[in-house]
Amino acid sequence: MSGYVEKTLAGGEDIIHRANFNWTYSFFPVFWFSLGAASLALIFFVQYAAGVPFEELKVGWWSAGVATACGAIILLNHMIILITTEIVVTTYRFVYKKGLISRDTQEVSLNKIEEITLHQSIWGRFLGYGKLILRGTGVGVITLPDLDNPITLRKIIENAKSALRSDQRERRRINHDDDD
Repeated sequence: MSGYVEKTLAGGEDIIHRANFNWTYSFFPVFWFSLGAASLALIFFVQYAAGVPFEELKVGWWSAGVATACGAIILLNHMIILITTEIVVTTYRFVYKKGLISRDTQEVSLNKIEEITLHQSIWGRFLGYGKLILRGTGVGVITLPDLDNPITLRKIIENAKSALRSDQRERRRINHDDDD
């Protein structure tokens, strides 16, 4: 499946970097599903290994089933978010796209990004995740979720901005030389 960014690349525009979510972003959805599945496994073990009749475990089966279903819904919703979210730096712009049925995109030209703020807790520093907030001319604020290696992403954005400025200076120099 081709992503949104690939479909919207301009001529000469290339993807430089795709940001990833840190594993901690998925911890609680996986935890809730695992908790429900563990309760279901426990009830199964109690009934079949210990020989407890179904009638005595009916409430346990229902509770474990509901817990597993809720955990599965939480995990499925989370997986959809992970699969449908794109955070990409290209040679010309920064793109943050999310959504499966409806689509919400925030894009800003690299030369319009004025400020990049990093929020990283103690746990974020220890586990390698953090939140970036981009402020730019004409776009307002783009707040990203907890990402893996936010400092690396920030550096990639800054390097891409610098490369874009260098390309623009080079084109102006060439155009100026052609005019002479």
